Amino acid sequence: MAKKIALDDRSWFYNLYIKGMRNFNVQSDVSLYVANIGYPLSLGVSLLLLMLMVGLAVLPLSFPNTELARALVLINIGLLPVYLIGRYWLVRRRYGITGTLRCYVSQQRITIPANAIINKPVGQLELQRDDIERITVKYKSQMHRLHVRNHITACDIKLKSGEVITLNAMYFPLKHIVYMLCFFDYPLTTLHGNWSWAFLPNIIAVTFPVLVNVVVTGMLVKHYFL
Repeated sequence: MAKKIALDDRSWFYNLYIKGMRNFNVQSDVSLYVANIGYPLSLGVSLLLLMLMVGLAVLPLSFPNTELARALVLINIGLLPVYLIGRYWLVRRRYGITGTLRCYVSQQRITIPANAIINKPVGQLELQRDDIERITVKYKSQMHRLHVRNHITACDIKLKSGEVITLNAMYFPLKHIVYMLCFFDYPLTTLHGNWSWAFLPNIIAVTFPVLVNVVVTGMLVKHYFL
């Protein structure tokens, strides 16, 4: 059964904050930041980054109890921001991203940063309200401290032409977008479902090198310096 989404429903919009939200009105044109650090890279590049992060993290073990090992551990402490910056640059290069990615939602239209993530040419994709038939909000419910939280996993924007554009939560700030769509009274419907495993490989590709670096470097710092 489809659920009605209300602006004051904490199960949908827990911990939500949008700059200036207290002053929104029908003339507002709201800008929402879109992070791209989690965009998927090719398998080869992802494996290369993984091998580099793991290899550099364990490299001090090849020089036990030496000043070189200690120096490598100190270098690895600063490796994490280098990895994140490098991945950020590789993502932007692969997807042809320039400038800051943003969505815009107003009474009249939705504007989405377009690239291979939604199978569109690079640029800004503007969807006029009159061209939208309906927007299906997909979600998964979960209990949190005796309260229900609805985690939005995707939004399917169906146009009157029959085309469907899917926005996934891993790549777009869907809780913020859905709040604004609800505020402007777009034609919304909901669909309950399960978590999608399709994004698990990319989540692992993004987070596993970070976890390995943090865990191994932390152990080596304790061994060499504490």
